[in-house]
Amino acid sequence: MILIKKYPEPAVDKIEILRYMGCAKPNSEALNLLDICLEKCRSDLSYTVCYDEFPVSVQGGGVTFPFADVPSASLAKHLDGYEKAVIFAGTVGIGLDRLILKYGRIAPSYALAFQVIGAERIEALCDAFCNDLKAEKSQISPRFSPGYSDLPLEFQKEIFKVLDCNRKIGLSLNSALLMSPSKSVTAIIGVK
Repeated sequence: MILIKKYPEPAVDKIEILRYMGCAKPNSEALNLLDICLEKCRSDLSYTVCYDEFPVSVQGGGVTFPFADVPSASLAKHLDGYEKAVIFAGTVGIGLDRLILKYGRIAPSYALAFQVIGAERIEALCDAFCNDLKAEKSQISPRFSPGYSDLPLEFQKEIFKVLDCNRKIGLSLNSALLMSPSKSVTAIIGVK
């Protein structure tokens, strides 16, 4: 059964956002830009995850899920010792993509700030979800996403099918395997 969780806004890590911006030494100009952009985008962000737990079978060069066989030695090593895995998709919503597009034409520095805010926000959402799993399970692995190491990016298609991402959280995948909204993540987490 696919579950959906909505989260309140996770704490914002301004230092991490500034690091993503390439701002090694925070200065008043960068902090001011960041504060303005955070205020502009805050109401456009929605923190949503859909997920389900599946049995897994690890065999040397790959992993078998009930819905797919995945040829990935790295994922097999990652899930070694786990008999179950949670597969999830998370997004901070389409509003940020709209702001990035709008400000890309009229204020590129704002568009850059929205890009890096989105990167930090989706990581914060994934961290919040993982913290929830840690509270529920005796042990979890770090998350592992399609495209990492030898896990084929094409596995995204299977994740989107099994989680019904489009219908559940408004997350779609195009033919080039890019997600929309862009500030979104899919991942696999071993659980005990």
